[in-house]
Amino acid sequence: MPKVKLSFTITGMHCTSCAANIQQAVRKLPGATEVYVNFAARLLTLQAETGTLTPERIIAAVQHCGFTATLQQGQPYAPGSSPDPDDGAAGKSPAWRRFLVAAAFSAGLSYVAMHPMLGLPFVPLSQTQSLLLQMSLLLPVLLAGREFYRTGIPALLRGVPNMDTLIAIGTVAAIIYSLRPHAAGQAQHLYFDTAGMIIAFVLLGRFLEERSRRRASGAIRALLDLRPETARVVRDGQEALVPVSAIRCDDVLRVLPGEKFPADGMVLEGRSSVDESMLTGEHLPVEKGPGDTVTGATINQQGVLLCRATQVGEQTILAQIIRLVAEAQGTRPPIARLADAVSGYFVWFVLLTAAVSYAAWSLAGAGSSQALQFALAVLVIACPCALGLATPIALIVGIGRGAGQGILIRNGKALEAAAKVRTVIFDKTGTLTLGRLAVRVILPAPGSNISADALLALAAGAEAQSGHPLAQAICAAAAQRGLALAPVSEVQELPGMGLRCRQNGRELLLGAERLLRAEGMTVPHWPEQEFSALSLIYVAVDGICQGVIGLSDTIRPEARAALSRLREMGLQLVLLTGDRRESARQIAAAAGIDRLEAELLPGAKAAMVGAIQREQPGQLVAMVGDGINDAPALAQADVGIAVGGGTDIARAAADIVLISNDLHQVATALALSRATLRIIRQNLAWALAYNLLGIPLAAGVLQVFGGPGLNPAFAALAMAFSSVAVVTNALRLKSFRAG
Repeated sequence: MPKVKLSFTITGMHCTSCAANIQQAVRKLPGATEVYVNFAARLLTLQAETGTLTPERIIAAVQHCGFTATLQQGQPYAPGSSPDPDDGAAGKSPAWRRFLVAAAFSAGLSYVAMHPMLGLPFVPLSQTQSLLLQMSLLLPVLLAGREFYRTGIPALLRGVPNMDTLIAIGTVAAIIYSLRPHAAGQAQHLYFDTAGMIIAFVLLGRFLEERSRRRASGAIRALLDLRPETARVVRDGQEALVPVSAIRCDDVLRVLPGEKFPADGMVLEGRSSVDESMLTGEHLPVEKGPGDTVTGATINQQGVLLCRATQVGEQTILAQIIRLVAEAQGTRPPIARLADAVSGYFVWFVLLTAAVSYAAWSLAGAGSSQALQFALAVLVIACPCALGLATPIALIVGIGRGAGQGILIRNGKALEAAAKVRTVIFDKTGTLTLGRLAVRVILPAPGSNISADALLALAAGAEAQSGHPLAQAICAAAAQRGLALAPVSEVQELPGMGLRCRQNGRELLLGAERLLRAEGMTVPHWPEQEFSALSLIYVAVDGICQGVIGLSDTIRPEARAALSRLREMGLQLVLLTGDRRESARQIAAAAGIDRLEAELLPGAKAAMVGAIQREQPGQLVAMVGDGINDAPALAQADVGIAVGGGTDIARAAADIVLISNDLHQVATALALSRATLRIIRQNLAWALAYNLLGIPLAAGVLQVFGGPGLNPAFAALAMAFSSVAVVTNALRLKSFRAG
């Protein structure tokens, strides 16, 4: 049964228990697999069998849990929209206003409740008057925190309690405990102020957490903000200012200095320099002229350019980046599984612990009032959010930070694997080298009657239909010399070896020395110094070698420094290539690579990656290539890294896509992955330690040994800041800089 990936934006979640409940409900639907609810991203993703499960059934299942689901179609967020309903400045945020209401009335409530004990000035009140005044002050606080009861109580009745349930039960218990004796005419301390402060502190924590989470998930918002709103379109000789959404493919666009390109395109007229830092992270401008490609949202700096739109709307590179980042931020790395499993049972454990604490202290003779204090503290100090946020919030910040530097990490699993890589394998042509091959030597075979130009023309005629870099270089050399090329027929590509064809009734064979030897031909001997560091293409006609063409490539200028950074990170480096060993050895030496595997067929590269993986079990291997030609090897590696994938983000067969060709980005991507995984581990350690120490402290374990207890209001304050601490720690990744 075919499956389709569906994504839904979820609203109404307040803790990771909410996410766990939705995940459990959707997972039970027939045809649903790979279900994951990312609390930090407010996102539900799953694989759905097309003939079995519809989006409407999924939305209904989420609504049954008490939340709202909206199917994402096209871009993750529409232009001008925000992924956060409470987005905006603090003064305009509903969450901030709710906290201010709760804080103001809770402060007044605490003053009324505590003034006799602290000797503070206040008008004399009877017991009934004090009760009514405190109830009237508590009512606005309850209204400000009504969401706790609107979602927490129904969740408990459905058997899927969440963090709102803990707050609702705790505050309701405090209120009922205060009212019951007064209804019987008995005087007793009121706990209205405790209930009010609990709600106020939790609302403060929610506001701070949401604000920090918005900062953490700002990568998509920043990418959306890059898009211009209007474009200058030239139609029928007339220029008009139109919305970007009205641009069509092949429209002619005029871009003035300082303006952003409204779509991907090709320059028709004019010359200018373009700021592509949003795409590559590199701030040096790139010169553009007729025939060059430009990318939407990059900035024209100097001259006026006339461009033809080639990709518009959701097909642009920027749209692909936004889509990839949004999908990646909603994924789950393996390290998150423990936290997700714990979150599903956490609230039940807390409810049980609170009940046991109340019963134990009551039976110990501490009195129901003291026992209630301990039970309330247990209910409000527990924080499943810190545990559930630990991984996804760091993932959101890390992947977003990478996108801002031209590093696209496809999912959480890839990020975690990249952080654990111990060996990095490089392809040669176009990865370690510039991929700008040039013909350096043309040597006819000894005794043959063919000239160098005739040999080059033979090769160029045969290679004219090939897209291989060597073939393109040979054709370029022939064109530069103005050579006439004879047509060929019956062209047969021989992957990793060369090609066979017919020309004027003769059979031509072009390729590596091993191809000619495999055909039983004799290959003439030339002095090795003639071919030092060259890639060789042998040319044979009717079974006789007529000569050889030597080509060379140039190593990237940053290669040695970039690979030195990788060695400093403790990584082993390997070079794989299908080229001659002699030629590859010089490139490996120039780049500082010790291990070389040369003269490999395309399929053998993937096999060699597998062999290296078997040599070092338990240690992960990354493969760096162009993302298209090296697809099998990239897929075989634990982490495939495509360099220079800026023009083909969607098709690149890689776990990590580096938009630019700068090899320094390889080390940056791995360092960022390590930093993100380190933050995740710190967050998980903090969240586990907080709950493992905080819950026993709230239950009064220290007081058993003569130590202090914990006031429920302070327990609520601790809980409020526990999740804030996790998000704040993750935000440190926003300042990540490559070493």
